Amino acid sequence: MTALLRALSAEALKLRGTLALWMCLVAPAAVVALITLKIASFEPGNRPMPAPEDAWFTFAQQTLVFWAFLMLPLFVTLQSALLAGLEHGNRQWKHLLALPLPRGAHYLAKQFALTATVTLAMASLLVLIPLGGWLLALLQPGSGIAGAPPWAFLATRIGACLVAALLIIALHHWISIRWRSFTVAVSVGMIASVGSILIGQSERFGHLYPWSIPAQVLAGRGGERIEMAMLIGLIGGLVVTGLGLWSFVRRDDI
Repeated sequence: MTALLRALSAEALKLRGTLALWMCLVAPAAVVALITLKIASFEPGNRPMPAPEDAWFTFAQQTLVFWAFLMLPLFVTLQSALLAGLEHGNRQWKHLLALPLPRGAHYLAKQFALTATVTLAMASLLVLIPLGGWLLALLQPGSGIAGAPPWAFLATRIGACLVAALLIIALHHWISIRWRSFTVAVSVGMIASVGSILIGQSERFGHLYPWSIPAQVLAGRGGERIEMAMLIGLIGGLVVTGLGLWSFVRRDDI
């Protein structure tokens, strides 16, 4: 445990001032801004104004769906490649593995750092979505947004989305560590993300495809698939983490 804490401390120091850290704010802010501008540019015409509760739900749901379906897989892809690149770029793995720490501590610390950046981005969404809603109320009064945002809905869906994303976090972490090439890590993520847009809409396979599992927590207002998505994300993440750790420890050259 002490070795893991030392490795985590080193990862925290390396993250300071990096693009990976800034992306935790930039990526969710871009999603909220796009959805806000999209709804603000829509002219309601003669349509009746929706109730504030429904207006808030629509805005929050659209933002989270955009995030979970498209931005989250791309965000995890970029973050994993950037974090692994800190060691691959300058051939730092040889230095790290020469330190008196278990190999597994470096692998787990790097994955914890990746998970922490995703968690930070999700926490940013919890703040930015209400801010975007209040801005939308000023720009487009006809949107119907008023009063307090649906904090309970936001907290539960964002939290569930994070747990459901643990599988793709573990997958992309392993890919970015296994191959030194930034291009390989990003290409796999981009192809898989495009696949999630298509496969994620399938009633038969959408809830099983790793890159579309986080979006399943938003399937329907009642969130019928939340528990299954979280279970697959959590168990799948643990299994892939274990296999990735085993592979990393056994490799002679990183």
